[in-house]
Amino acid sequence: MFETGLSYMLTYIFTSLFVFLGVYAGALLAFIAPEELKPGRSYFRAFENTLLVFIVLILLYAYGAHLGVLILLGVAATVFLYFTSEESPVNQIAYFLLGIAYFFSTKSVDLFITVSSMIFLYGLPLGSLYVARKMKKSKRTILTDVLLNFGFFVIVALMTNLVVLYIANI
Repeated sequence: MFETGLSYMLTYIFTSLFVFLGVYAGALLAFIAPEELKPGRSYFRAFENTLLVFIVLILLYAYGAHLGVLILLGVAATVFLYFTSEESPVNQIAYFLLGIAYFFSTKSVDLFITVSSMIFLYGLPLGSLYVARKMKKSKRTILTDVLLNFGFFVIVALMTNLVVLYIANI
């Protein structure tokens, strides 16, 4: 099911770093077009929450979850995310947990490409909304904060992979 070769590890590491750059791409978009942040805030949140729900549902479907369960979970997650405020840490925590989802997407190449792309896209509104909240700080401080607040995704993704490989070799 999960591979352990050198090419797999290099692909996994470099892809996780590239996926994480989605947050920086979103931050860059916020710096380029700050006038679009306020009118686009609700669209960014909707895109972010929709992607999060789809990532989870796609992974559950790939691992054999029943369609009825997927529909119920999708509706429940959508309602929950709709009622969370922008300042709540739900999306930041979800981004860390996507590091675990990223590992479980290695079940097949198609799933890996799909989930990696969706996590990258999830980072775009995540980074943009983060910059919108911190716009009064300097750009350098904001970019450092992005690394400190969201870089844990890469650590979680790599540690999950190492723990599973260690357990598989016991």
